[in-house]
This record gives sequence, structure tokens and C-alpha cells, in this order.
Amino acid sequence: MIIRRLRLENFRNFADETFDFTDGINILAGNNAQGKTNCIEAIYFCSCLKSYRVLKEEQLIRFGAETAAITLTFLLEGREEELKILFARGRPKEFRHNGLVVPRLRDLLGCFQSVIFTPDHLNLIKEGPHKRRSFLDMALCSLELQYTDQLLSYQKILKNRNALLRQCQSDYALSEMLEIWDEKLAEAGSYIAEARQKYIMQLSAFVKEYYSEISQGSEKLKLIYLNQFTKEEVSREEYARLFRERLRRMRDHDITMGQTMSGIHKDDILILLSGKSMKFFASQGQIRSAVLAMKLAEAECITRLQGSEPVLLLDDILSELDAHRQKFIFQKMNGRQTVLTTCELGKIRKKGDKVFSIKEGKVAKIRVPASGSGCADQKK
Repeated sequence: MIIRRLRLENFRNFADETFDFTDGINILAGNNAQGKTNCIEAIYFCSCLKSYRVLKEEQLIRFGAETAAITLTFLLEGREEELKILFARGRPKEFRHNGLVVPRLRDLLGCFQSVIFTPDHLNLIKEGPHKRRSFLDMALCSLELQYTDQLLSYQKILKNRNALLRQCQSDYALSEMLEIWDEKLAEAGSYIAEARQKYIMQLSAFVKEYYSEISQGSEKLKLIYLNQFTKEEVSREEYARLFRERLRRMRDHDITMGQTMSGIHKDDILILLSGKSMKFFASQGQIRSAVLAMKLAEAECITRLQGSEPVLLLDDILSELDAHRQKFIFQKMNGRQTVLTTCELGKIRKKGDKVFSIKEGKVAKIRVPASGSGCADQKK
């Protein structure tokens, strides 16, 4: 998967700018608050079909404008594809794939694949389970359409069950109706649990390999899927049975609490370094290495499962990594299209196949490799 062109119209601080990317390493350079991250956000929007930075999408429209658009042209298995996202104040966003309006978001999931790594991901290990569940769900939703459907279904069922639990507090006789929601929740939840278990096993194998390279074999990293039902790998049917049993056992407690206290919405990933939980024992350097390994493993899983390389997006992450880890990640960029942002061009200038200098929402200058070494300037 290769991005050929990105056009931003009234998106964030861009009035109308076009980026023609190269197949290799594309560097977006400039001071803070110039628009580098906005460009990364627009590319990733085309993967997950929502912003990873804001909830209100009207904030994506340039100040003073009424509409905005992202147009991404990319190659997929040798075919040129175009994805266009239109924003308008007071109206839902509109998606167009190769010129045709796409009415349902689910029909575009997985159309364009990218993996993003931002400084916020360095909190993945230390923060609460919701961060790690989100990491799992974002990855699996881009890989499996049915996972997205089941996750949305689970969330809807959970909301309805919680509403009934609160009603049961004043009328316990209504608790008999919980059996219906228990069955539905177990059905959707067992699919999600099984998918997460399988994905973690695949991811963990790559994470172990990458972390071993970074640490030069001195430490071993392992990921374990944690749920409330079992420590063993079991079938979907067994997950469903265990889920139903726990819901029945916890029913009175759930009524008292007014919410469902058991289920896949409580799952977590246990991240072990040489047998110890990284959440409590890891240094900052070890955490950086582990998260770096996890994001690269995420990209490798997409490649293995879908047969095409995702675009790697690195938003101001190099400044968080020491020279050894920077060298490692540049090695892993080899053969994979990458878009990275930096405030400190310095030594990495020579590693870029194309460098865009961004200032106040405009591409001020483009540098491409000259014959020999270094970069030659080009006017836009």
C-alpha cells in the first residue's frame, strides 16, 4: 500500500495543499504548531475513519471556512484508489471511494491501512486497561469487518443491560428479563474474546522478536490476553458458556452497582518483561522499546493477514527515542512507505527520500535526494 498524493482543503490550518509522497521515507519538518501533525491526522483519518485527536469533527474545518476535504490517492495491489472525505459544518461527513458516495462506514474499513505511532502511545503500558483495549480494538476493526459489527453490537447490548439493571433496583422482578440480555452479551462477547486471543498470540510472536533485536537478546517481552473467564486459550463456545455463568453469578452485584461488572469491556493485556509486569517494574527506556516493538508488530500483523504493507506514520516520536532505538526503527522502515514528522531535521535529513518543510499550514520547500548524497532543494 503506497500513498501517491494527499490533498488537504480547509483541513485544520491548511487552505489548499497537496503532498506528492515518495515510496520510501517522507519527512515533514518544521517548528511546532505549523501543521505537521495535522497532515498525519488526515492520513490516519483515512484508515480509522475518525480523528484520533478530537471528538467534534467540526474542529477539523479551517477557521472561517464552512467545508473541508481530505483526498487520498494510493496504490493497492497495483490499482490506483481514491478516498475522499468531505466535512461541512452542521452536517454529517461524507465518504467517496473512487468518486462514488459510500453510505456506510463499515464498507470502507480496511480500504486503506496505516499504523500510527505518537508520543501518546508511550502511555500504553503505564495507563489503565482502556488504553490497551483501544489499541486492540483499533487494530482488529481495521482487519475484520465482522469484529467491528460484533463490537458495535456488544456496546449496544451492554447499554441496554445496564439500563435494565438500574430498573431492577426498584423492581427486582424485572431481573428475570436479564437472561435475554445475558445470552446476547455472551454471544457477541465470545466472538470478541476469541478474536482478541488469536490476535494477541500473533502479535506477541512479533513483539518478542522485535524487542529481542532492540535489547540485543538481553530481555524477553511477552503479551498475555487477560479476561475474567479463563487463563487458558478456549473455543468461542467455551467463552460464551463461561461468560453466561459469570453474568448469572454476578447478577445481584450488578443490580446493586447498576452496571455490568463482567465482560470483555474489562479485558486487558498483561505485558511481561522477563516474567515481570512492565506496568510496575519497567524503566522509561524499556517502555519505549516495548511500545516501539508493539507498533511495528501491529504493522507486521497487517502485512501477514492482508498481504499488503501498511503505511507507517510516526508523529514526532524520534525525539523520544535514543540513537540506538532511532537506528532500529529506520532499519524497519526499509521497504515500507513512512511519513514522519520532526522539529529537529538534523542528522535524519539524509535518511529521508523526500523532505517537506512546513510553515504556517503551507509546504514552504521540498527537498529530494540529489545525485550522490544529501538533499537538493525544489520549489513547490
